[in-house]
This record gives sequence, structure tokens and C-alpha cells, in this order.
Amino acid sequence: MIDIIDPHVHVWQLSAGHYHWLRQANPPHWPAKALLQKDFLPAKLALQPPFRLHGVVHIEAGFNNQQPEQELAWLRKQDWPCANKSVAFLDCAAPLGQVESQLQALLPYQPAGVRHIFDGNDEQVLHRTELHTIAGWLCQQQLLMEVQCNVTNPKNLARITQLAELFPQLRLVLNHAGFVKPERFSVWQQALNALGTSPNIAMKLSGWEMLHTGERSPFDSAWFQRVLSAALEHLPTERLMLASNFPLCLWQGSYQQLWQGYFDQCQALGLSAADWQELSRYSASRCYEFDAKG
Repeated sequence: MIDIIDPHVHVWQLSAGHYHWLRQANPPHWPAKALLQKDFLPAKLALQPPFRLHGVVHIEAGFNNQQPEQELAWLRKQDWPCANKSVAFLDCAAPLGQVESQLQALLPYQPAGVRHIFDGNDEQVLHRTELHTIAGWLCQQQLLMEVQCNVTNPKNLARITQLAELFPQLRLVLNHAGFVKPERFSVWQQALNALGTSPNIAMKLSGWEMLHTGERSPFDSAWFQRVLSAALEHLPTERLMLASNFPLCLWQGSYQQLWQGYFDQCQALGLSAADWQELSRYSASRCYEFDAKG
């Protein structure tokens, strides 16, 4: 069996939480948003042979951004098909006292880390001077920071590398390959070159469906190969993770098809079995501390 750790999944129960971004009247206004407007509970995370789901990392999904510990409490009550870790929302735009209170409320649930999406209007939050204080708190609690932003923005890139240098004990995990796009590919490659020098920066390769702004589309194997090949030029496999972004990945096919596609394309690129294991399991196991053996 081929064991998989998927480090970027979302589950939700619409009646249990807020999930403002999933409501039809609220942004993002995706054409195929209706696919997401139903319950996705952990039982939906299923792989068939030759794959076996060894673990997943749940990334906050907007359950309650005022009291994000409620999402962690809800997740604890769910029936999981495998080992699981959680990344909680942390409102890094709030006054520091409020951020600290939120963080303290999260700690009893032992999250692996926190996320505030530094995109759109919230891109400026990445550049708050108060983020230094927040980063220090995360280091003290040994929590990682998920960084979801456009790394081809020079200001964002400089900020990420600055945080990595100022806080060498802070693990920074870039979401969705730093929002790589074909029209900015060469700039993205230059950004990877800069990010590669910081050993505490890792990257998840996922979010392919986001290129098509929330529409149904086929998985683009050529694009995946291009991105993965470039990533491997600048980052070791130990700092790269294949991920699904479930259930948004369903815009491009089934969960099984995604992991089969990853496996097939890695083979097509001539990657070794050891490289595949790093990308699909061991990198995530170490990053999110699943167990000593990975």
C-alpha cells in the first residue's frame, strides 16, 4: 500500500459553523461554488488501493473567526478515518491583546499551527509590525504559521524571508505553491530561489483548481509537472509537500483521481520512490509532527 499524508484538507458542517465564505451572497463569487455548499465530513476523505490515507491536516475553514477554538472543539467530535492534525484560524489583524486571547483559547486543543489568509484586502496584515510579536508567541508555543499569499509580490516575498530570518525557530508553510500562475512563472521561480535559502520555509503544492477561479476544469498534468520540476530545483523534497485542498480539488475530479494523478506525474518526471515518499508523506509527517517514524 502507498501511504499518504494530506497536509491541506477542509471539512465542514454548514449548520454547525459560520462559513461566511461559503454563503452564496458572499465572496468569493465562484461559478461552481454550489459544489461546496453542502456538508463535507471526514468520512468523505477516502482513498482506495493502492493508496491508503495515513493522516490529514485540517486547515481552518471559517467555522467561527471570532472564536476559532470552537472549530477545534467541533473537529474533536468528528469521526476521522486516519490520524489528524489541525491548523486553527488566528486573527492577525486584530489588536494584540485580542490575538493573544485567541491564541490562549486555542492551546488546550493542541493545534499544529495557525493561519490568517494574507490575500486580497488582508495582504496588508502580513506587513503589520505587530506580526513580529505574534511570530514570537508562536515560537514560544512551538506552533507553525501557514502563509497563504502571492509570493510573486516582491513586498510579500521580502516579508516572508524577513520573518524566516528573524525567527529561525518558526516554521513557515506556504500554501498552494505561493499562488503560482503561468503569466508570472519566471517571477515565481525567482521567488523560489530566495525562499530556498531559508531552511524553516516549506511549501505545499496544491490549489491547482484555483487557477480557474472556481470553475470545473480538468487536472492539468503538464502544468503540475512544470511547477513541481521548478520547485524541486530550488527546494529539497524535505520541504515540499503534495496536498489536495479537499474539497475544492473536486472541481477537477475525485480525491482518488488527484492522488493517482500526483503519483503518475511524479513517475513521469522520473522521481525516485524515496522522493515520492517525501512529497506524499514524510515531509508532512515531520512538518506537522505526526509521529517519530513518519
